[in-house]
Amino acid sequence: MVRHALRLVVVLGTVLAAAGAAAQDVRHSAIPDFDAVAAANRGFGGFYVAGGFGYGTAAHRDFTIVDGFACPGAGVPYLGPVSLGGGSGCRTSAGLSGLTVHAMAGWNFGGPQGWISGIEIRGRLGREAGSGRLGGSSIVSIPGLAPYTNTASGTYRASIDNSLAVTGRWGYAFSGFMPFVKAGLGMARLSEQVDFDATGSRSCTVGPPVSCTSGGRVASRTSRWLPAAVFGAGLEVPLGRAFIRLDGELEAVFSPSQNLTQTLAGQALVTVTGTGTGVTPTTVGQASLRSENWVLSRRIMLSGGFRF
Repeated sequence: MVRHALRLVVVLGTVLAAAGAAAQDVRHSAIPDFDAVAAANRGFGGFYVAGGFGYGTAAHRDFTIVDGFACPGAGVPYLGPVSLGGGSGCRTSAGLSGLTVHAMAGWNFGGPQGWISGIEIRGRLGREAGSGRLGGSSIVSIPGLAPYTNTASGTYRASIDNSLAVTGRWGYAFSGFMPFVKAGLGMARLSEQVDFDATGSRSCTVGPPVSCTSGGRVASRTSRWLPAAVFGAGLEVPLGRAFIRLDGELEAVFSPSQNLTQTLAGQALVTVTGTGTGVTPTTVGQASLRSENWVLSRRIMLSGGFRF
């Protein structure tokens, strides 16, 4: 009887030891802890919509005008380019900034151990705009004539009006927060306006007789949708199904180098003192408008959204 009892104890001990070893093998296997992954991703996955406002800080856009009169573009005898505030009045820079609104929609995919990836489409409305002054004055001296002053005035304006972008997002969810980075491509509308009046300047040829031709007016307005690249980073905080989010974004808008040619308006034959003779010049002047390739817009965006 004692022998049978001992045999039963040995068998039970062997079974319990085997069960413990099996449980230990499963616990330390490559099978993920699905409960832990779901808890880490909870509040971030799925479809969402959001909206908010943003502010774009100054993004400088350089511009140059060459009209052959107030802004000759080269060192021409008896024709000095106008200066403004101690610098060239033929070049300027517009700092683009402003308040905008935006809307977003996207989908987040949960990953292992709290990693999140997703795709998002973002539309932005509003103007990030700026302007720069053109023109000024210069004193011109011609041998045998009293010095006279050339004058011109004008403004260059630029704005990024609206944009649309599709971006990918990658983040890591932990302790109720998700920092993330994003990158993508899109389109943005760049508008530019130039108003330049150089009728107060003149180009004179040494005679006899001395003949002078006045400068003219330039008015140009363009608006184009251009390709853009978007990069950014931010932080998202879930509040149940709702969430708040803060983005820092850089939008690089590619504008092919412009060298627009515009006809000068309002030209006339004038005296050295600028008095009109009532005769129009036989040759109409041209102005060249030049701007750089890229517009880099930096903005801060605050959003609130809802996850379905």
